This record gives sequence, structure tokens and C-alpha cells, in this order.
Amino acid sequence: MIKKAKERVLRPASECRHPKTDLVGQRFGRLVVKEFAGRGRGSVALWLCLCDCGNNHIVRDTELKKGDTQSCGCYHKQKCSEVHTTHGATKGNKETRAYKRFHEIHTRCYNTKHPRYKDYGGRGIYVCDEWHSFPIFRDWFDSHVAEGEQLDRIDNNGPYAPWNCRGATRKEQARNTRKNVNITWEDETLCIRAWAEKLKINAGTLQGRIRLHNWPIEKALTTPAFIGRNQYTK
Repeated sequence: MIKKAKERVLRPASECRHPKTDLVGQRFGRLVVKEFAGRGRGSVALWLCLCDCGNNHIVRDTELKKGDTQSCGCYHKQKCSEVHTTHGATKGNKETRAYKRFHEIHTRCYNTKHPRYKDYGGRGIYVCDEWHSFPIFRDWFDSHVAEGEQLDRIDNNGPYAPWNCRGATRKEQARNTRKNVNITWEDETLCIRAWAEKLKINAGTLQGRIRLHNWPIEKALTTPAFIGRNQYTK
């Protein structure tokens, strides 16, 4: 049996009806559900989970779903340790840029109570295993994200990982969102505003040609910026 189980198994899985919702294989923070473990007090379903640190842990069904338990306890220990060992997370009495970003990406991806969780962890965005270590993240961040730049994911549907992140200005970051419509022409892909700047066409005009009047991409991008009041009727 599990030596350090938070919940005592009153009835083993073999004696219980399996829950309607099967959580096996699902990830909750640092925990991945391995199997149904039985039922505890109040007949609440219990799940045997494997923590990223390697420990097994039994957790109540409700605590997993609400996000109240997301590790075997190692995350809390890590946080307590960080209070005494900063690993370069502070300068003077202030948190460094790297640590602020480290903390931000983890809370967005794993704290279900974070206001932006639905846009990150809620849609499957996660932090790669190596970036769960602050010193490793800090070394990458300091060498790739210059002062004045933000940490930006190249693929907005991909994870926070070295191969999917870069340093980007706020302007570049604003153009790399799910809301932007990218257009590919002559083997180059840019958003509407970026094409407008490159071709010296008003962004509103270009957007109107494509979205409102359904011009072919080539015509929209190659037609001179101003061709008269009746340009859309031609």
C-alpha cells in the first residue's frame, strides 16, 4: 500500500462501483491519475496519482476537480524552500523579471482559480518538465529575453518550452495572438496589420478589402492604397 496517503481507503476499488467520470490518465497540476483507488469517508471516490516528483499519492475526487490538490505536497515544500533559497530569484528585496515570469506561467497553467486559467491551463497549455526548475528557466530566460521584451510562445496552442518560446516586444506579442488573422502570400505569413505596414496601406482599408468585401488576397495586397471612393465596386 501507499505509505503516505492523504486519504485513508475505507473500501478498496475491488469492492466499489467505478465512478461515472473516469479520471485515469488526466493531469491535475503535477499529478497524473493512475487508477481508481476505492472510496473514503462519505463514500467519496479516491484516485491513486503519480506526482511529477515520483511519489504516489491518493487524492479525493473533489479535490482534483476543484484544483485544491495539485501535487503530493512537494510543490508546497518547494515554495517554502524558495523562501530561504532564492536561486537568483531576487535582487535586493525585489523579485527578478525571470522569477516573476516563472511564477506567472505556472499559476496561469496550474492554478484553476487564476483569472486567466481558462485561456492557458484550461485549454491544455502546460509548462515543460525542465521549466519546473527555476534555475533552468532563469538561465534560458536571461539569455533569450532582452530587457524590454516579453516571453512569447511561438505557437499559441503549444506549451511553455524552450523550443516554443522567444523574446518578443509588446508589439510583436500583440500580433501573435489567437485573435489575429494571419495571411500567407508569396511564401510569407503576416497578420493584417503587419501586411499593412509593409505595403504602406491603411490597416482599416486592408481589413475592409479582405473581411468585408472578400477580395482575393493578391488583389487586396497589390491594389494601390487609394484608388478612389468606389474602389469596392470595381
